[in-house]
This record gives sequence, C-alpha cells and structure tokens, in this order.
Amino acid sequence: MKKYLLIIILFTFTYPSFAWNNHAGITYLILKDHWKNQTIPQVKVESLNSFLKQEKDSIQEVLSSSEDWALQKLPHLTKTNDNLKFSPKISDSDLVLPFYKALRVNPNHKAALYIQSVPAIEGKKLPLDELTTLHEKGKLVNETFISLNEGDTISADQVLISATDEPDYDLDLHLFEDNNSEVGKIYGFGLQPFGNPAVEYSSQAPFHMGFFYEPKIIFSLAGFLKKTYPELRIHQFSELSKLAFRKGHPYWGYRFAGWALHYIQDLTQPYHSSVLPRVSAAKQIGVQLVSFVGYQKPKNNMIEFVSGRHTLIEEYQYYLIKNLILSKNWNHPVVSSIMNISENEKTEWKSYDDVRTNVCREAYDAGDPTDEQLENLNITKYDRLYEESHPIHSILGSLLKNTSKHTRAYLDQLNK
Repeated sequence: MKKYLLIIILFTFTYPSFAWNNHAGITYLILKDHWKNQTIPQVKVESLNSFLKQEKDSIQEVLSSSEDWALQKLPHLTKTNDNLKFSPKISDSDLVLPFYKALRVNPNHKAALYIQSVPAIEGKKLPLDELTTLHEKGKLVNETFISLNEGDTISADQVLISATDEPDYDLDLHLFEDNNSEVGKIYGFGLQPFGNPAVEYSSQAPFHMGFFYEPKIIFSLAGFLKKTYPELRIHQFSELSKLAFRKGHPYWGYRFAGWALHYIQDLTQPYHSSVLPRVSAAKQIGVQLVSFVGYQKPKNNMIEFVSGRHTLIEEYQYYLIKNLILSKNWNHPVVSSIMNISENEKTEWKSYDDVRTNVCREAYDAGDPTDEQLENLNITKYDRLYEESHPIHSILGSLLKNTSKHTRAYLDQLNK
C-alpha cells in the first residue's frame, strides 16, 4: 500500500516550478535603502579563471569543507567523486570547467563579465547567448545586460544586483541522471526527485526549493520531497565568497554572495517551501486514489488551482517591480514594504541553520494564508497591473518584506 501511494503521490508534485522572476529588481530596491547611508565599495572586475588561477591552492579545501557540512545536513547527498575534485595541478589555461565540475553545477554555465541594466545603464549590450545556455530564454528577452571587461571598476551593488539573478540562467540545469546529460551520470545526484526531467527549466527545481515542514505522512509516503539542495548551494557559494574577500578578490566576494542570496530569496517564496498550501495530506492522497481509478478531475483541479496562484504571484511580481523601477514610484506600497524594515522586523543571520529554521519556516507558515488570499482575488492569471490600493499589493508586499529582511541579514554578515 505504501509503495502504491508513493507512486500516485509522485504525480501530485510535478506541476511547474517557478521562482521569484525578478531577483535583480528586488535586490536593487533592497540595496537602495539598506546601503543608502554607506559608501558603496568600488571593485575591480575579474574573470573567474583569473580568480581561480590565483587561489587554486585553496579552492578544493573550501569545497571539501562545504561538502562535509552538507553531508551532515542532507542525508540524501552523496560525496563528490574523487575524479571531479579541483586540483591545484590543473593547467592555468582553463580552470573554469574543472571548478564547475567540482561544484557539481552545469559545466556549460558562462561566467560572463556583465551587469544587468537595473535601472537603465548605458554600455555595450551582451548577447543572451553569451550569458545562458537556455533554449527557452523566457523573460530574459525583456532584460538588458551590459558587457564588462576585466579590470573595469564598478560598484559592489551592481555586482550583487546582477548576481542574484544568475543561478536561474542555467547553473543548476541537467544535473540528474535522467536529464540526458553527461554530468548527470557522474555527479551522483541520482534521478530527479520531482518535477519533469524532460522539461529544461524544471530540472533545476530541487536546487531552488526546500520542503521541511510537510506533514509526516507526506514525507513517509513521498520521501523524495526531502531530496532538495538549496542549502548546499548557499553554503558552497557563501564559503567561496568568504575566501574571495579574505584573499583580496572583492568582485568575486560579492558575486558569489549574490549567487548564495538567490537561493535564500527563492526560499522566502511560500510555494518554494510548501508543496501544496491549503491542501491537506488526506486530500492529496484522496484525489490521487480516485485519479488512479480513472476520475482525474479532482486531481487536475487541485494542481491547476495551486499552480495557477503560484504562477500569478510570480508573474505579477515580475512586471510590477519592473514598472516601479522604470517609473521611480518609490511610494508604492510594495516598494514601501521592501524598503521600510523597522527595527522590530529586522532579523540576524546567525548560522546556515537559519535557512531552514527561520527562512523556510516563515515561508511555510505564510503558505496557507497567502494561497487563500490569492484565491479570494478571483484572478486566474496575470493580465495587467492594478491600482495601488488593490489587495494583491498587500499580499505581495508581505512576502517581499520577508525577502527583504532576510537579504539584509545576509548582507550584514558579508566580509566579516
């Protein structure tokens, strides 16, 4: 019976997964306030190969330490194959590919030197094909990226703003055995635990979602939900950021920190920390049982309704944030929620355990009320932006306030 239920529950968790669609815009608004009374550091642009060449004696030590931490935290994580580990003996001419393989990320990721044009910035545009390997570029076609040269000087906020969006460009694609990739066969992550392995963007889902607070019966029947990896990425990139700052590479200190922040920001989204908000374990099992005997409508409706609200809030957030930055509407209620964090609302980054016990717990608890409020709006999909007083802005403002406070907490411990 347990095996039977596990098989049918698997199909419940294959609806499309999304993330905050505008990390760069959100981070821009956060930094606009959080660093407003500080002198923002200026950093010299440096290629990834240059950084690795100078610090290659320390890279594997950092990655091994990070993996040791993750192996204790994530029982489903396997050790990195010895053949993939980063060696100081590698030729200086091409250290990037071995570095990616040692991290167990997409080896085709392009560590281009660029900044995202948030807000509009003049400069030479970087073609999307030099930034991402995605076949379906999605909303990236709406963005402008400015090419940089090694040795250029830019501000730290520009590095962070751009880097927080970057992991979605392809960093975690095709890493599982059933993703039809060579590295999927050697990285050791096994079969993709949920999502559709045949869908390009879906293959990154287990690295950008974290389910820790579902009912015990769900975990007992669908243990694959525990196989998520955002904590691994947060730890890896945070420790690399510390190394970069410590060794005098502030550009990569901020860029790696931006990569880590991406996953933290994703986990502040309730639909990334809760599988099906407001759907009880009994109902999840029940609709799957009746679908198994041919009655598909209850299951299809459940998935359609929940994924529809997930998509709605992501789509609306993307276009709203772009509009607010373009129009410089700093008095909008959503901007106020992001930028006005009171002393009582602030939180402190104490350890990596905060990701699960603080960030994900808060997002999970917000799942049910958020989903109910979105349902009550009677909006089936994004079609336009609403007036400032519309209740969707109260919902979105509450969620992004949490994103803001956790981003600030992480930033406050940088380079300490």
